[in-house]
Amino acid sequence: MSKEITTKLNELDNGLKKLSTERKVVLSHHKTFELVDKLRELVKQLKEEANTNE
Repeated sequence: MSKEITTKLNELDNGLKKLSTERKVVLSHHKTFELVDKLRELVKQLKEEANTNE
């Protein structure tokens, strides 16, 4: 697995932790929406990379 993909997966994992019950601080609605949009963009990029590598 490439370093770029690993970095994106780690970023995705960290973002999901911020939304999970493990979180230490509750995010505002605005920050939550921003984070979800960012995570969805990461998933889109990872899907595109996976399709390119097939």
